[in-house]
Amino acid sequence: MPQVIQMFLVIVDSNVKNVHQVFGMAQMMLKKRYSGSALGIIWALVRPTIYCAVYWFAISIGIRGSSNLEGVPYILWMIPGIMVWFFISDVLTDSGSSILNNRHLVTKMVYPVETIPVSSALSYFFVHLMMMGIVIAIFILFGAPVGITIYLIQLPFYMLCGVLLSFVLAVLLSALSAVSKDFKHIIRSLITALFWLTPVLWSTSKLPPFVKTIVMANPFSYVVIGYRNCFVSKTWFFQQGGYTVYFLVVLALLALLAAFVFHKLKNEFADVL
Repeated sequence: MPQVIQMFLVIVDSNVKNVHQVFGMAQMMLKKRYSGSALGIIWALVRPTIYCAVYWFAISIGIRGSSNLEGVPYILWMIPGIMVWFFISDVLTDSGSSILNNRHLVTKMVYPVETIPVSSALSYFFVHLMMMGIVIAIFILFGAPVGITIYLIQLPFYMLCGVLLSFVLAVLLSALSAVSKDFKHIIRSLITALFWLTPVLWSTSKLPPFVKTIVMANPFSYVVIGYRNCFVSKTWFFQQGGYTVYFLVVLALLALLAAFVFHKLKNEFADVL
């Protein structure tokens, strides 16, 4: 265990020492992702907006009718959670293969490889911050009784939980994808299943206790529910103290696993790529 912790600290130390490089790389990745298109980075905001409209129409109007959840219109209940999912899914699909996609940094120059997946995840977090600004504006415009409340001050905490989870998963999955392209396909195959197994479009309130426990064990569920607590459910994170501790323990274990896998595979990156 001490060796694994040391591996984790090496990754953290590399990213801290190269923090300016991490942010610079994240900005470059963001610009590169939308370069050549007329709208540029605006496309990053268009896609979530279109998906929100489609999901709202299909579920709220097409399937459920004009239903409310927790006393608010379904569209307002859905938006906070689905914005988290867009961030998570982008990290899983793209940042999870960031080393593979930036192989030139590994094979043709001396570069702190540990920073590549973190930079990629951070570039998506920039977009997420812009989208959450739009979400806050929507709730402000909507006003009482579901407008902005004091519970929003805990949003930075849940954002931190989400971005730390994204960093850990990006490091873990990028290492696995670098040595085997099968992992990239596995991730893409599991995204849809993970989406429907996470309470993004549906509430856990009517689930049987055993099934609810399984769903809540998913660390993504904690972040999705946390965002919703800030805007809709009006629940403090310390009111779910046991669940918060569980998430932090899972996050720590995933971080140690990511550090162990990354350092075990790091020496093979250049040869495989």
